[in-house]
Amino acid sequence: MKINILKEIARYGIGSMFIIAAILKLISIDNFEIYVYSFDILNFLLTTLFSRLLIAGELVIGLLLIFKMCYKFTWRATLSVQILFTLFLVYVMIFRNDDNCHCFGDLVELSPIESIIKNVAVIGALFFIKTTRPQDHKTISKLIDLLTHRLIDFRKVLLVVAVMLPFVVTPMDSVYKMIYSTENEISTVDFYESFDKLVAMDFVENDIVFDSISAFETKGDKIVAIVSSGCKYCRLGVKKLSLMMKNNGISQDNVNIFIWGSREGILNFREETMTEGCSYWHIMPHEAVDITLGRFPTFVILKEKEIVNISDFRDIDESLLNFEL
Repeated sequence: MKINILKEIARYGIGSMFIIAAILKLISIDNFEIYVYSFDILNFLLTTLFSRLLIAGELVIGLLLIFKMCYKFTWRATLSVQILFTLFLVYVMIFRNDDNCHCFGDLVELSPIESIIKNVAVIGALFFIKTTRPQDHKTISKLIDLLTHRLIDFRKVLLVVAVMLPFVVTPMDSVYKMIYSTENEISTVDFYESFDKLVAMDFVENDIVFDSISAFETKGDKIVAIVSSGCKYCRLGVKKLSLMMKNNGISQDNVNIFIWGSREGILNFREETMTEGCSYWHIMPHEAVDITLGRFPTFVILKEKEIVNISDFRDIDESLLNFEL
């Protein structure tokens, strides 16, 4: 009897772990998408879809384990997922230098080796509960049936909700833009006037040297990102753009970052967003606010000084790369 109770506790624990992992990924979905995209396997649209399907899958597995539904299939699926995740983490540990594998999103950081140890423990627990029988401990199922008066199977409703949740709570950018119409506008007068006030930034070792002689060159085709070094979405947006260019073999030479913030903040921004190949220009905060109307980040595409596109964080996708840089 005690063994059966321990098996039930282990099963609830594994199911809860999958649900918690899915929720934490969902909370930091933008970072999770960028992490998945960094492997350069899918384009960004498919990455946003895959990320949410993965989260939905974890939610479903967690609920199936807790409610002990389709137990034989669920056990095999859970074991397969853990083995695949572990093999993936071994690859990450060998070929990448990731501090956080994003198994629990950004709120709980685990290194690949820590996550591998966690997965091995889960696999061991799965074999421990393998012989758990569906008829053991039906108290919860009976209580649910009583509460719903057997009119509906509440568990199936939860499974449907679990599948829909990642797509409803945090819609994909492509869907978000269709649902919510955003006005991407800037003050063009302030934007053009700012060119004469920008100060070029050179990066020497771990410091910034301001170059007041160099002027912003308006000839040619350019992408201008107007950002704050302390803005979370500015970091995510510029990192997303940087990865898109890297994955598509496009040089950063014609990308210009108009940025304001502390010296340390700008250095961290440049490193985190992997934009060492971009040109950095210091802009005063009030001028950046005047240009963007207070919306950060703002991305402006110029063709021979003419503005041809204005985008925000949600608008960035690989279609921007069709612009000849």
